Amino acid sequence: MISDFRDSPPFPRASARTLADGQLRVNLRRATKTIREKRDRLAAETQDFEQLRAAAAAIKDDALRRLDALLEELEANVTAAGGHVHFARDAAEANRIVVGLVRETGARKVVKVKSMTTVEIRLNEALAAAGVEATETDLAELIVQLGEDLPSHIVVPAIHRNRSEIRSIFLEHMGEHGLAAPSGLSNEPAALASAARAHLRERFLHARVAISGANFAIAESGALVVVESEGNGRMCLTLPETLISVVGIEKVIPRFSDLEVFFQLLARSATGERMSPYTSIWSGVTPGDGPSQFHLVLLDNGRSAALADRVGRQALRCIRCAACLNVCPVYERVGGHAYGSVYPGPIGAVIAPQLTGVATDEVAAALPFASTLCGACFDVCPVRIDIPRLLVHLRARSVEHKREKGPSLEGLSMAAAGVVLSSPRRLAWTERVGGRLAAALFPGGKVRCLPGPLGRWTTARDAPVPARESFREWWRTEHVRSRPDGDVAEEATTPAVQAGGVSGGRGAGLGLGHLVAALLPVSPKARGARRRGPRGVPPLPDVPSSGRAAVLEAVNGALCAAPMEHVPITRTYRGVGETNLATPLELFVQRVAEYRAEVSWVAPDAVAAAVTEVLARHGSRKVVVPRDLPEGWMPSGHELVVQPDTGSLSTLELDQFDSAVTGCAVAIADTGTIVLDGGPTQGRRALSLVTDHLVVVVLAGQVVAGLPDAIARLSPRAAQTWISGPSATVDIELSRVEGVHGPRRLNMILVGGDRDSGWPSSVERRTPDLDVPGE
Repeated sequence: MISDFRDSPPFPRASARTLADGQLRVNLRRATKTIREKRDRLAAETQDFEQLRAAAAAIKDDALRRLDALLEELEANVTAAGGHVHFARDAAEANRIVVGLVRETGARKVVKVKSMTTVEIRLNEALAAAGVEATETDLAELIVQLGEDLPSHIVVPAIHRNRSEIRSIFLEHMGEHGLAAPSGLSNEPAALASAARAHLRERFLHARVAISGANFAIAESGALVVVESEGNGRMCLTLPETLISVVGIEKVIPRFSDLEVFFQLLARSATGERMSPYTSIWSGVTPGDGPSQFHLVLLDNGRSAALADRVGRQALRCIRCAACLNVCPVYERVGGHAYGSVYPGPIGAVIAPQLTGVATDEVAAALPFASTLCGACFDVCPVRIDIPRLLVHLRARSVEHKREKGPSLEGLSMAAAGVVLSSPRRLAWTERVGGRLAAALFPGGKVRCLPGPLGRWTTARDAPVPARESFREWWRTEHVRSRPDGDVAEEATTPAVQAGGVSGGRGAGLGLGHLVAALLPVSPKARGARRRGPRGVPPLPDVPSSGRAAVLEAVNGALCAAPMEHVPITRTYRGVGETNLATPLELFVQRVAEYRAEVSWVAPDAVAAAVTEVLARHGSRKVVVPRDLPEGWMPSGHELVVQPDTGSLSTLELDQFDSAVTGCAVAIADTGTIVLDGGPTQGRRALSLVTDHLVVVVLAGQVVAGLPDAIARLSPRAAQTWISGPSATVDIELSRVEGVHGPRRLNMILVGGDRDSGWPSSVERRTPDLDVPGE
């Protein structure tokens, strides 16, 4: 069940193969077009989207500028919260750490949250070699794993598969690794998602160890953030005894308040949603709530080397939204597998070469050329990574490394061009002779076939034949009459060209020396000087034996070799209380309804009746509630069993309940999101996760306008669950399916406020039926 990109050919060969797959192009075109349109609509809805992009870029640059200090701050806060921090220099060290931690638990199976970082280090392969079975729990990753396939997109890894292909994979392979798919399984997305839910449910409920990545790691609190849609992330982060998170060092951000920026950008850019259904935030270990052991593995694996590149390091801002993939004309036609890297598309073309090295990896060296440089990727990037500039920068490095290896046709061609272009006389002679020769060889006016290696230019395109009369000749004939022979006075070569060793004289002169220099490989001494950088800048330190010391010294060395200037963070986006939203309660109701959740807006004295009515309508018989749920919210009924949770109920016991009822800490009108932070009326995280049906009571005073207002009310160190509608997935042909692994149904009971002042016409208004059957 393990595949990786090690045998992938370079992009030119790989893309030629995928271009021949017509069904792949259909799947990609439909998916990327859909996500693009949703993203554009949601970005346009946010009036300060560009200000948010600028702030996000500045926050990430500020974090990179002092990354060594922030890593130590993160380590201290994770440790203070009861967690354990490990540093890994490379993939091999990270895998040894994780395998060792799993072995200590005695577990032979682990469940995994979708993580590009663990795919990057080939963790599943390392676990398998140690006799540990890793199960991917994200629906798309499960499809990829069961099909012994490779991910082709950062956000929707199975974007290249259609529903019929997914059905075949489930029928053929699910039974080999657990509960088999139903024999009569249809290819409807809801049926396929239901089969995945049933297949994984037992794994979730019995898992002892889970492995995750993280979207962000917050230095000031030691908290990690995972954003997901299906609820599989919550299952892995909440239910097992041990949680291991493998996180790239570039994921660190300074403050909890910075999330007010990234949360407004990430989901909009990734899937065209205001917020993903689930966001989990935790710091270390919370007694009685979640795993009892937490390990954070901070991974370098080439990131410190990228940090030392003044141009290339902006790629470390990436928040893995994949917006650049969805607008890239190259990706849309060839798919992710053609890139031969876990990170595909435009961002992969700049990240992969920096992590693996253009000098040592043939596949990575080709990636910077897998682009038209159209610039669409920069236009949509939420953290303003100038990908076209990085691609040109990496192309230059790739060419430089080719030159170091020895003479090449490309080097000869460029050197010859330099000789010709450095002299007006040589250029004029070449244009005159070349135009006449081309006209004689290609009388049809098109260059359709060139010989030898030059034929690569004409296999897929026609080129016009150079004009018989060059521009210089035309200009001389039409405009220059000052000299008796009609010639143009030769221009002096620029100092830059002269410095390069090319003379502007009549003969070849030093131009031949320039040509010879271009063909000769760079000496080891020159290569060493180039790596050391500008004079006076110390080289990167040798890596000592300690993983922690090695990573921190590598980061510090990178910042010493290429210092970053202080980056002012301009927060001109709308902050706390800066919204023109006059009716947050009404907008909250409308947004919640857009997620297909049900909303009831009731008076304070009607909460219990409203909760009871909702439970009866959904056929609930067993209900679990926090032990401090107010009496005025408590449902009742003749056949209804209500169980307060004292913390003693096991995961398997919680799974026997039909519904759960909780309160919340804050609700966000702009996104229709509720946040639970373990405070009064909320209970532990598993309570709102395991049952099929969740009812949340929201007080009118808890509803705030926007994300900054919510962040300001929350504690940076509290374990939090952000919920935006029922769990959902769009991994099967982008068809939305609710209720994948978390609760399938979500009810909101909004209490108080002036509900008669303007109930949204698009939302069904529910008033609790006080005559509930069974009372």
